[in-house]
Amino acid sequence: MRPLVKILGETDPWGKVYRTCPHCEVSKPLDDFGLRTFKNAGPGGEDVVTNQSWCRPCRSPRRR
Repeated sequence: MRPLVKILGETDPWGKVYRTCPHCEVSKPLDDFGLRTFKNAGPGGEDVVTNQSWCRPCRSPRRR
């Protein structure tokens, strides 16, 4: 069974998806955010893949 994919962000006029990190409050491309999988979280019991809320630099242990 294929996972359900949910991507949250805003699209600019050129089609690039951006998202604001709630930790550093900077708008960054979606490539700067990781993905996480929630097992059996979908309506039919399928896995759900969604983007991380914090950007990669903010999730780095050196940043905390």
